[in-house]
Amino acid sequence: MSGSATQNQWLEKVVEQLRSREGVAYEDLKDGRAVLKISYEGQSRDVYITGSANDFRAQKTQYGQIRKILTELGIKEGQAFVAAKRSRKPMSPEMLAARAKRQKEFDAWQYVWRTIRAAEKSLDVEFEIAQMLDYY
Repeated sequence: MSGSATQNQWLEKVVEQLRSREGVAYEDLKDGRAVLKISYEGQSRDVYITGSANDFRAQKTQYGQIRKILTELGIKEGQAFVAAKRSRKPMSPEMLAARAKRQKEFDAWQYVWRTIRAAEKSLDVEFEIAQMLDYY
């Protein structure tokens, strides 16, 4: 089974979201693949993207690799943002800005997770449809 335009759009969307994050570097390799170097809190991992995947299994594996690396780096799915406890002293504008920036970054990573899950769900639906079309 070959990959569809919808599958490739989801993969492009996931890659674009990852590229837009701070600490993520993107590089095209000579063999047609791309590598995302994800750095988070002092750790770094590489994810190789093969471009448009030719089949469902290959693309499912790519999403699995991305999820595994995010989890290894400590970017866990479905967490709630917990800010540092406030002291009795009033917070300065700089402290409020830093807290808002940290929460925005946290929310952006959770949005990446939701996009990966939506892409996987879409991939599963397309696979089931392809199976039904082959059967009937």
